[in-house]
Amino acid sequence: MKYFKPDFELHHFSDITSEWLQQNNIKTIFSDLDSTLASHDRPAGDELTQWITMLKDQGVQLIVASNNSQGRVDRFCEPNGIIGFGKCNKPAASRIEKHMQTVGATKETSLFLGDQLFTDVWCGKRAGMKTALVKPIGQEHEPIQIVLKRKLERWVKSRW
Repeated sequence: MKYFKPDFELHHFSDITSEWLQQNNIKTIFSDLDSTLASHDRPAGDELTQWITMLKDQGVQLIVASNNSQGRVDRFCEPNGIIGFGKCNKPAASRIEKHMQTVGATKETSLFLGDQLFTDVWCGKRAGMKTALVKPIGQEHEPIQIVLKRKLERWVKSRW
């Protein structure tokens, strides 16, 4: 069960500040999209836009790594000027590792940010990078399969 335990548990993506990035030597953030950066099928809000600006100012690259369609990822990423990859097949790490090579990221300075243990945290661990789990954004919009997974996640967390 400890294999699913993230390196960091945060309340929200905005808990990652410029100081936090420097303390943890993070240069690249691979992030899930839905429930991590925004509610399901919703665009970025003002808080996320400000956070993305802070990351860019710090020289940190944000890359969306989602199991969603590439169309959903593009609709989200393009207005925000960030790179995004859809159909990542998480928790498998092979596509993430390929994308790491594409953008020149190293596992030592990368973070996988997400809201789910069995896709995001597990994928990040398998890719050898640090992992951060955030509380889901907009749970009221989540599909039933995610709601059911959350119950299993709570059981796993209780075993840490």
